[in-house]
Amino acid sequence: MTNKHLVWLITGTSSGLGRELVIAALKRGDKVIATARARSLDRLDVLKVQGADILELDVTDTLENLREVARKAVELYGRVDVLINNAGYLLVGAIEENTPEETFDEFNTNVLGALNVALTPKIRAFPNAGIYTATKFALRGLSTTLHAEISPLGLRSICAEFGYFRTPILATAHRVPQGVRIPDYSPVTDADNAFMKRYDGSQLGDPVKGVELIVDVVRGEGLAHGKPFPTVLAVGSDCYNIAKTESEKTLIRLEDWKDVSCSTDYF
Repeated sequence: MTNKHLVWLITGTSSGLGRELVIAALKRGDKVIATARARSLDRLDVLKVQGADILELDVTDTLENLREVARKAVELYGRVDVLINNAGYLLVGAIEENTPEETFDEFNTNVLGALNVALTPKIRAFPNAGIYTATKFALRGLSTTLHAEISPLGLRSICAEFGYFRTPILATAHRVPQGVRIPDYSPVTDADNAFMKRYDGSQLGDPVKGVELIVDVVRGEGLAHGKPFPTVLAVGSDCYNIAKTESEKTLIRLEDWKDVSCSTDYF
């Protein structure tokens, strides 16, 4: 548990979990530097009124510009204690339907953007969002490796994997419009698009509770008090149940194929 005021730098705070996380951290008395792209910067005015500092930040910008933003952020309070890579978006469509440009843009924002900003959300692969899911698998690998590298320096990295939370991410306006359509995939993609439309606004997870939990984990407070710091955290009962089911399936598969897997050693 920490008694000091933390300084947070959070990307992608114009809506959704990023916005709620800013509010939650401010309520704890912490300092928050909220960021967004230029076209969304006006949406941060309400956060500024509540005490957040505002900086323009596009995670796909050049390293030179990103370093300049980092310099400005550190100048505000002399340090940044917690860096949250929240910026990202949902690309829908079967993998074969997504164009190379769409795939690059998704990875450039969700993975390379997070890597460039220099921090960080086990998940099951979801049809009709294969490229988006791939970015999340990549982030887990980056985050856990980063933790192994920086933990000797007294630093930590956590990959927080959220289930379905009631944010705008499923709304049509927040998804990249689907371009190329391959009829063979229609039974899968049409059903999933219908599900997202139907489920939008009815997700099980409460964003406010979700971000409060993240603040608790970072500060070692509330339900996280006394628990060892997790390098990967399932957030939401649906995420927990999916991760548990998939982990159990993995253990069964490992045992089923043990004799094959272990047949390749020299001795």
